[in-house]
Amino acid sequence: MSLSGPNGQNAAVTDDLRLTVAFASEDDARELVRWLHEARLDAGDRERLGERVIVSRDDASVFIYVGSEGEAHEIRRLIEARVGHPAAARVALDRWHPVEQGWQDASIPLPRTEEELAAEHERRQAREAIESHRSGYASWEVRVELASADATAEVGDRLEAEGIPVVRRQTFLLVGAVNEDQAHALADRLAEETPDDARIEVEPGGRMVWEVVPSNPFAVFGGLGV
Repeated sequence: MSLSGPNGQNAAVTDDLRLTVAFASEDDARELVRWLHEARLDAGDRERLGERVIVSRDDASVFIYVGSEGEAHEIRRLIEARVGHPAAARVALDRWHPVEQGWQDASIPLPRTEEELAAEHERRQAREAIESHRSGYASWEVRVELASADATAEVGDRLEAEGIPVVRRQTFLLVGAVNEDQAHALADRLAEETPDDARIEVEPGGRMVWEVVPSNPFAVFGGLGV
């Protein structure tokens, strides 16, 4: 069993599973990671666990990423034998939901119908908006690259006249959105309103945009018309 960083969470739809072992003490979590890293398993255990088991730690929680419930069961058995008393750690199995971009209890199946997919999408958009408002920073950004400083100034002036905060950098504009849907709606609007040679990209946000209106960064979004 080897230790490495967690797998990418933005992969295509899969049945990725994560076993979480939550301790009361960070020292206990660190000790479990050390034991997993150094473990020498017998041939039977090694065969049941497959080629690699990916492990990471965050404070007092250890995360073990697996590809099947069978692997999760075997690892849970090994860990509980190592930990001893069940009360020493809380163990849970979660499944990654790519549409919602979040972990849920493994007993909850992945969405299959259009209605289920839409519901997960809406939950993700709502969560991103809440996180944006709570942190004061945009979850998503629209980046606009124009051919000249004059064109950049014209588009930036027009957006700011509507109360939309804009960060300007030479021939670049950076505009924030509270969630991905809002960012794509703004990008579609800008694609119609800017010259044909403008480059417009939507990507997960940083902190830059909201810093231009720190007192109330989200009050301006009524002007987006989205």
